[in-house]
Amino acid sequence: MRGQHVRMDVYEIAYLAGGPQRAAEVALLGLRERGLVTLVGPRVQSGPQAAGGHPVERALAGLCPRGKGVGAVLAAVAAGPEVAEVRTRLRAAGMLGRVRARPTAAGRRERAAARASGAWPAYVFDGPPAVPDRLLRRVVQQAHPLPTGLGRSLIRMGRALDRADHRDDDHGGGASCGGGGGGGD
Repeated sequence: MRGQHVRMDVYEIAYLAGGPQRAAEVALLGLRERGLVTLVGPRVQSGPQAAGGHPVERALAGLCPRGKGVGAVLAAVAAGPEVAEVRTRLRAAGMLGRVRARPTAAGRRERAAARASGAWPAYVFDGPPAVPDRLLRRVVQQAHPLPTGLGRSLIRMGRALDRADHRDDDHGGGASCGGGGGGGD
């Protein structure tokens, strides 16, 4: 495939830029731009006209006809067979490594060429931080699912540590983790 330009769709480029999660985010953001899904707070709902298009878009629209949490929808689409098919096509084209799903040199070249062409929105390459709408960006960034295998007790422990850290900040708790005092100016 060396020296040969491969025509890639937006979801293949998104997968090369950020993996399965990015492909799911691009589907959500693209459908929203076209008015085919609506976001109300942390929930996404698809309209009846959202059924067409790319298989990744159809999968996302099919998950939320009555409204569903953005995080759950993104996680389901990222783990779904439609995004797995994108990964399979990229591996077959030599754009992703066989063992680890990281872009090969050819994949990185295609991603760079796609970015240089300016054909795709910035969020395809840079993810939610490139979304101009601040509220939409925040909803999508906060929707990232927790890693699998974490129990509720571990999640609660993390939240408790966060609260304790904020309490220390509010009461002048100082730098307890190697920060602190140095001077030397």
